[in-house]
Formats: sequence, C-alpha cells, structure tokens
Amino acid sequence: MRSIFELAYRYIEPAVRRQLVLELYKRGVERRRIVELVGISSSLVTRYIAGQRGNMLDLTPYRDVTMLISQLAEKSMGMSKEQVEEQIYRIVLYFLSHKYFCNVHRVLVPDIDPTKCQICPSLFKNSSLSPELR
Repeated sequence: MRSIFELAYRYIEPAVRRQLVLELYKRGVERRRIVELVGISSSLVTRYIAGQRGNMLDLTPYRDVTMLISQLAEKSMGMSKEQVEEQIYRIVLYFLSHKYFCNVHRVLVPDIDPTKCQICPSLFKNSSLSPELR
C-alpha cells in the first residue's frame, strides 16, 4: 500500500500548485512574483505553464477545489510565501478529506476499496480552510 502522504506529494500538491500558477499567470502576475509567492523556481513556473509538470491530476472536475485555488490567487498578492504555502496544504487536505483522490488511489493500488476506506475523511475531517478561503 502506498502512503496517502506520498501520493498527495506526487499528485495532488503539484496539481494544486500548477493551477495556482496558471491562475496567477492569467491575472497578469509577473513570473518573478509568482516565483516569490509560490516558493518555486522560475523554471518550474515555466514548466507548469507549459503543462509539463503538475498535470498528472486534472482538478477541473472539482469545481469547489478550483474555486478555492482561484480565491487563493486573488488573495495571495497580500500574503507571504509562508501563508500561501499553508493555504496550498489546506487545499490538499480539503481534496483528501472529500475523498476526491480515492479513484486515482484505487488505480495505483488496486486492493483499495474506496467505498469502504475512510482513512482520509477520518484523518483530515478536522482540517479546515482558513477564514481567507471560506
């Protein structure tokens, strides 16, 4: 069994970061500022924009998640890098707590039954979004 933390690190977090970079880029934020806000290299910003990284998980079916990322992009200009980082992790936990990753997890680990597994909702039910994103 693969650790849900490993899978979140490999799939969910990069997808959230990529979506955030795309939102900031669409809003006309300079790449240099995106690098500062998201805490990644300029080459990774370029790869996110080009679709070369962070594309193993499509977040578009999860409108609530994409809305949270859009709200973060809007509010991030007044935030520190650490605050943005915290919000990224909160969105990852939100994604897990709503069992959005279960079907992908099952493809990666076929012996998991998402209808019976309650690990993520149980672990992350008390993780909340910050007031800025509610």
